[in-house]
Amino acid sequence: MKCRPKFYLIPVCSLFALITLAASGTAQTSLGASQSDPNVSASVIKAHMAFLADDSLEGREAGTRGEVIAAQYIATQFETLGLLQAGAKQSFFQTVPLRSARLDTSDFEFTVKSPFGDKSFKNGDEIVVFANLQKETISNEAGVIFAGHGIVAPELGIDDYKGLDAKGKIVAVLGGPPSFLPAAEAAHFGSTAQQRLTAAKHGAIGVIVIWTPILENSFPFDRLRSQFSSASLTWVGPDGKANIAAPEIQVRAFVRGNAAQALFQGAEQTAAQVIVAGEAGPVQGFALRTSLKLSLLTEHNDGQHSRNVAALLKGSDPVLADEIIVLTAHYDHVGICAPKEEDKICNGALDNALGVALMLDVARMLSAQQQTPARSILFLAVGAEEKGLLGSDYFAAFPTVPIKSIIANINLDGGLPYYEFSDVIAFGAEQSQMGDRLASAVAKIGLSVAPDPFPELGIFTRSDQYSFVKRGIPALFLYNGFHDQNGDNLGQELWNTAFAKHYHRPSDDLSLPINYQVTAKYADVFRLVTLEVANARLRPLWYGNSVFKKQFAPEAPLANRD
Repeated sequence: MKCRPKFYLIPVCSLFALITLAASGTAQTSLGASQSDPNVSASVIKAHMAFLADDSLEGREAGTRGEVIAAQYIATQFETLGLLQAGAKQSFFQTVPLRSARLDTSDFEFTVKSPFGDKSFKNGDEIVVFANLQKETISNEAGVIFAGHGIVAPELGIDDYKGLDAKGKIVAVLGGPPSFLPAAEAAHFGSTAQQRLTAAKHGAIGVIVIWTPILENSFPFDRLRSQFSSASLTWVGPDGKANIAAPEIQVRAFVRGNAAQALFQGAEQTAAQVIVAGEAGPVQGFALRTSLKLSLLTEHNDGQHSRNVAALLKGSDPVLADEIIVLTAHYDHVGICAPKEEDKICNGALDNALGVALMLDVARMLSAQQQTPARSILFLAVGAEEKGLLGSDYFAAFPTVPIKSIIANINLDGGLPYYEFSDVIAFGAEQSQMGDRLASAVAKIGLSVAPDPFPELGIFTRSDQYSFVKRGIPALFLYNGFHDQNGDNLGQELWNTAFAKHYHRPSDDLSLPINYQVTAKYADVFRLVTLEVANARLRPLWYGNSVFKKQFAPEAPLANRD
C-alpha cells in the first residue's frame, strides 16, 4: 500500500482521533433493535480499517510486532467502550503459545518405490510436504494403499476402508469435498483433518492427499506449493504439548500429476481414473504395488505466541445473562507476503480488518443501548487464524468463560462492501436455528437470506466458527449477499475477482473501492442478528439432521424443522 500517512509516526494522536470517532457513537443514549446511524458507523469502520490495514502493522502476521500492535489497539477500543475484561488473568488478552516448524530443505527425500522402478520427487514440484509439527526427524518407508475419499460414515452407507488393511501403511485418498455428498457432509468428511483422523483410527502412519479438480478450484496447487518452505504453526497447551490432530499420522503429503501416477504404477486403476470416478461417487479402495520412502528434517521453535483479545458486555436479564453469544473476527493476516516486490505487504484490508472493524462497531452500538441485551455478548478478536484457526481453536479448548455458557457463535471473515446488497449469506445457516434467527433479524430491514452460493467448497468448515462447531456450539459465518437492490448478481464476479487477484496479496488494501456506507449496513446486519439471538426466549438448537450435531453434539437437544 502506498501514499497513505503512517500511523506509527503519530501513534498517540491517531489513536486519540479514532477513539474520539468511536465515542461519537456512544453519545447516543439509546439504540433500539431497528435503529442505527449509518453515517457514524461508516466513519468508525473507516477509521478502524485505516489503522489495522496500515503499512506500519506490516500485515499483522501471527507472532509479529504488527500483530501485537493490532491486539493492543483492539483492547484499547474495548476499554474505551467500557466493556469488561474477558481474557486471562484479569485482562483483555489470552496468550496463545505457538510452536513453529520449518523444513530443512537441504535434507529431504520423497521416493516412490515399485517393481517398475523408483521415482524421486522434489518438494514443491508435484508434491508438497510441510514441516512436521510433532517430530524434528522423520524417516519412514511403508507400503501405500488407496482408500477412496478416506470416508467411514455408516449413516451415509460409505466405508472406504472396507476390506483394506491400513495398519502401518500410508493411505492415499482423493482430496476435497466429495461432489456426490450433501454440502455439509462433504465439507466435514472431505477435510484433510478428518481424513487423517479416520486413517489414524485404522492404524495408518501416513496420508497422501491426491489433488483433484475440486481442490484446484478452491485453492490452486501452485499456491500450495509456494508455501511449503514457510513455517507451519500449531498451538501449545498449558501442559506443554503441541496440539496435533491425529499425531499417529507422521507422513502428510499432497501430490498431483506424475507423482500421483507413480503411486499407482501397476495398480488395477490409474490415478487419473480414480480421480474421474471419485467425482461421480464413492470409489472402492485397493492395495497398491508401491511404497513410499520419506525423510525430512524440521526445526521447531516454541518461543512464539499470538493473542486473543476478549471483552464482555454483561447481559441484562437476571437468568439469561449467564448465557453468552460469542462474536468473532480474526485480526491477523499474512504479513510481508511479497518480499521481492515494491509493494511487499499484505495489508489484509478485507481479510480481515473489515471484520474486526465491524465487530468493534457492533460493540459500540450495543454498549450504547440504555439496556443491554438479555444475554451476555463476548467480543473475541482472534489471532493466528491464517495459520489454521489457531487462536479460535485455542480459545475453544481453553475458554476464558465457562464453555457450557456459550450458546452460539457468529463469525465475520471478509466481505465485498462495494454495492448495496439486498440479501445476506450465512454459511451454516441450514444447520441450526441460527439461520432462522438471522432471517427474522434481517427481515426488519428488508433483506432476505440467500443460500450458500458455493456448497461444494465447504466454506462453513474453513473459518473461526468451526472451532466452536467442533465443540457442539451452533454458529454462523456471516457474509454480505451477492444481489444488489435490483436483484442483479454482482457478487459472484466480484468474489471470483477477489480470490483471483486480491486474496492474500498486497492488493487487498485500502485502495480497493470500499463503500463505507455499505460497511455500515453490514455492521447493522451483524448487530441485528446478535440482538435476535441474545433476546430470544430460547437458545438456538441444532437441527437433528445436521452432520455437525451428529458428530460434535450427539447428546444435545435438537430442533425440528417447521
